[in-house]
Amino acid sequence: MYISQENKQAMRNPWVLGMLLFLVVFLTANAIFIYLAFSSPPNLVVEDFYEKGQAYQQSHERMMEEKALGWSGVLLVPSTSRVNQQQQYEAIITGKNSAGLMLDTVTLYAFRPSDAKEDFKVVMQPSGSGSYIADVSFDLPGSWDLIIEAKRGDDEYNITRRLRIDP
Repeated sequence: MYISQENKQAMRNPWVLGMLLFLVVFLTANAIFIYLAFSSPPNLVVEDFYEKGQAYQQSHERMMEEKALGWSGVLLVPSTSRVNQQQQYEAIITGKNSAGLMLDTVTLYAFRPSDAKEDFKVVMQPSGSGSYIADVSFDLPGSWDLIIEAKRGDDEYNITRRLRIDP
């Protein structure tokens, strides 16, 4: 067997070719990762940090005001919900003494996390002491976030719930 620098048989060996291919793939993947790291920064610095901090503070204050009201509420939803099926949703909101509240407005907001164009709202109608109902139909299957916004004067109370709509 003749071994020297001029021997061309080494490049035909599958082990040598495999190691060279591994090296090329490794270097290419690293080059891609380095490019992506520099082309899309991690956004650790928020441009409007002051406004976001104020919004967080206002949200926190609103939650504390809501807690001080002493209101409580529950959203009653059908056990199974299907697309394009009109169903009744009921919100029951009570005060500190567990008596039903008569409110100025109660609105159901439906948000679709994957498609904001499908969001909608429905004004709920009173159906008894502290009970408000709305007939709602969802056009698309999937996850929906429901928010009930109850207002009386300047007081506001929110109920949130995630819902799954079957096809």
